[in-house]
Amino acid sequence: MINLTRSSLGVTRYLLARSTSLLSRPLGNLFSTKTTAADIPSSADVVVVGGGSLGMSTLYHLQKKGLNCVLLERNQLTSGTTWHSAGMLWRLRPSDIDIELHGYTRKMCMQLEEETGIASWTENGGLFVANNKERFEEYKRLAETGNYFGIESSVLEPNQINDVHPLLRTDDTVGAMYSPTDGTIDPTGIVNAYAKAAKKLGAKIYEKTGVSSVETTPSSNPQIPNASIIQSITTTGGHTITTPVVVNACGAWANELTSMVGCKIPLLAMKHAMVVTEKIEGMDPSLPNVRDHDLSIYLKTQGDAMAIGGYEQNPEFCQLDEKFEFGLFNLDWDTFGQNLEGHIQRCPAIERVGIKSTVCGPESFTPDHKPLVGPQPGVHGFFHACGFNSMGMMLGGGIGRELAEWVTTGSPDVDLFSFDVARFHKDNLGDPKWVKDRTHESYAKTYAIVFPGDEALAGRTTPTVRRSGVYEEISAAGCVFQNRHGMERPGYFVGKGEVAPLEYDYYGAYDEEGAWRLLEEGVAASIAKHEENVYEQVIEGELTFGVPVSFDAVAEECHACRNGVAVFDQSYFGNFYLEGPEALDAVQKLVGFDVERKEDGSVTYTTMCNTKGGVEADLTVLKVNEDQFYFSAGGQTCSKDWWWIERNIQDMDCKLRDVSDDTTLLSLQGPKSRDLLQELMEDGSRVEDDALEFSHGKTIVVAGHEVLVLRLTFVGELGFELHVPRNMAGDVYKAVFEVAAGEGWEGVPVRNAGYKCIDSLSAEKNYRHYHADLSNADTPMEAGIGFTVLPKLKAGLEFNGSEALNEKREEGLQRKLVCLTVEHDGGGEPVIFNGMETIIRNGEVLGLVRSTAYGHTVGKTIAYGYIDKWEGCKKITNKGLQAEGTEWQIGDRGKVWDATLHIKSVFDPKGDRIMGKY
Repeated sequence: MINLTRSSLGVTRYLLARSTSLLSRPLGNLFSTKTTAADIPSSADVVVVGGGSLGMSTLYHLQKKGLNCVLLERNQLTSGTTWHSAGMLWRLRPSDIDIELHGYTRKMCMQLEEETGIASWTENGGLFVANNKERFEEYKRLAETGNYFGIESSVLEPNQINDVHPLLRTDDTVGAMYSPTDGTIDPTGIVNAYAKAAKKLGAKIYEKTGVSSVETTPSSNPQIPNASIIQSITTTGGHTITTPVVVNACGAWANELTSMVGCKIPLLAMKHAMVVTEKIEGMDPSLPNVRDHDLSIYLKTQGDAMAIGGYEQNPEFCQLDEKFEFGLFNLDWDTFGQNLEGHIQRCPAIERVGIKSTVCGPESFTPDHKPLVGPQPGVHGFFHACGFNSMGMMLGGGIGRELAEWVTTGSPDVDLFSFDVARFHKDNLGDPKWVKDRTHESYAKTYAIVFPGDEALAGRTTPTVRRSGVYEEISAAGCVFQNRHGMERPGYFVGKGEVAPLEYDYYGAYDEEGAWRLLEEGVAASIAKHEENVYEQVIEGELTFGVPVSFDAVAEECHACRNGVAVFDQSYFGNFYLEGPEALDAVQKLVGFDVERKEDGSVTYTTMCNTKGGVEADLTVLKVNEDQFYFSAGGQTCSKDWWWIERNIQDMDCKLRDVSDDTTLLSLQGPKSRDLLQELMEDGSRVEDDALEFSHGKTIVVAGHEVLVLRLTFVGELGFELHVPRNMAGDVYKAVFEVAAGEGWEGVPVRNAGYKCIDSLSAEKNYRHYHADLSNADTPMEAGIGFTVLPKLKAGLEFNGSEALNEKREEGLQRKLVCLTVEHDGGGEPVIFNGMETIIRNGEVLGLVRSTAYGHTVGKTIAYGYIDKWEGCKKITNKGLQAEGTEWQIGDRGKVWDATLHIKSVFDPKGDRIMGKY
């Protein structure tokens, strides 16, 4: 999955011999912000801790909202990791959220220069160089996405690259992408600009002022014993500031502040280096910054020289103390040398010059290479803005804006789930080996192509990895697992032997001499490269933007589900009870559907919304009785969903009880699922329509065990979810396949199926996936699931977000999720989309594809994405979408595909099969 090579020491020694000096510290801040400790106030609306780019941006944006804010920095502004940042900003990214946030950061640099007179932005452009076809395809995808955002870019052939950057070698490339509005941020300049602007608004900034403690009080709800509320913060000088909100912007030191509230975050510090060359003949300050992802390097314009750096496969973890002010490490040339070979390959002129200075400083990294942002689960009022994986400069402006919105309204304006600190499962956070292994892999794959089918190899066998009660059984059946939220869930089945992940081997990046830099007692057991890794070999076949190796296997699983029975292990779901005297009132407040009028035993698919009407979660709710409700939430979001509910029931007489790890969820879906389940039951009960209606549940006995069965589907078929106690799951699973092997089942396809199958079938049925085509930035009406809130709104009932949703109803839809399909191409091959393609109406780009799947039943590619209203459109309606003469297309990598709009689901639009009508 990663091409790992050792560097040539000859190159290293040559450049080191020509080195003239080493940079030991920056020149310092240009704008003094120091205030005496005697001025520290006794109270503040928000206290931000950390004077780097993230802390200063957050301070500015909070203060701009009219809050009374204080920032504490124990050393000097920028003195942690900000000062040695390369500062490059790339506008085109694999994520639309990143593009939005980076664009705002760029805008803020220019805006702050106007406000303060302090310059921080240089627009010298950016160039991505591709050495292979798949990388070039990725760059074409980025350029396509830029069409929606209005970001200028050019896809270049090799013979055009030197027109943009004449110093690069191009004979070994296949192309490049040039974005002229990329550029470079000066770290000291942007921090000082934020400081000056924030102080003008009334913010107070204190340098040489550390934090000795953060004080909390217990939650007001005694039934939530582990929750606490921020009360105050005390400085190392003994000053206490009463405040309801503390923002952790401490960068690589963020765990230190987090520990003061009794928590831990998955953040580790690593040494990260760059080298500044001597003058290079022909170097022009206006030349673009360069990234060669395939060589894992960057070349930054630095006047008449270059700053060069990259990401190694054998990085060094490091320990930091509070005295590490403007600190640097000695550069390890053996480690950095592997990058130098790539730099010389891409820019041969580097070999002919010496090194002027080196910078090897700490940076903070996380297990999935995404930042840690938002409220700390269990601690009300404690927010994070840390763990930026060397991307703090690029994201600083956008995150500051969104965090200010999060603090003041309870939710950001854009979908930040992939940044939300609550995205990790609590068990993983307490596992140092899991954190270290995953963080190493995320660092090593920083410049890897972002394939939609990729899977992590690290953190798959540690003690805290979650597995269902039938893990062994489905593993033996040839399951190719996916790891999501710390859970091994089935991706698809190859039908041959075991394909389970192995102990993480660090890709063999560390030799014996270097092992001491990585291994810690009780953390890593082995770093020897596996001679054979079947799981890795299988996943290699998924690393494509075209047809993956799993295509045919998934097709067979879909066929079984549409014609017989598919058995899904959905234990990945989060399952918990909300119970107590005020449980009904809590549910009525939380969800958009009126559960009070539902009878006991009914199950409701519904949404939980924020104050702006955006969807914070979608889940099913079983009404056991008015004092007890059973929630089943998506596995990827279950920790976030739990925390959202807990925050909203602080003053109510009820509590949450988590049964996720004690529950194995086996789902039987397909035309023959009821027949199979009926044979399984041993207590004489029935599951026909008159005994168990759709969206209802009851307790039955299977294989001698009591099982909660819910008649539900996420694939558009007659189906049943069996919520089985974990220690009984193996018996129930075996009983299912014993029935399927018995008399009367000859010729009926009954087989295991995974989440790739679910993705295909649910796309055919127009079902939603949270964080794919549904998020906190999308309302239920925009997402096409208005039925989850409209009856309650029409009845005049209040719930979280109802006021905002009523306002949006009056305004009409200004954006909407649409479903488009594309037929096979001329050669009969399936058209494969991967998300972020453009949606085009009558020649105008209106939106981006959010989720895609190939519909194996309908034989078409299905794409969902949000579109904005077009010129002359006051509000989006189904009639307007289908207006005569309207043509729909999808743009992908410079090619345009004709598409068909679907107002209803692509498959079984009337929903007959869900009701058992075949």
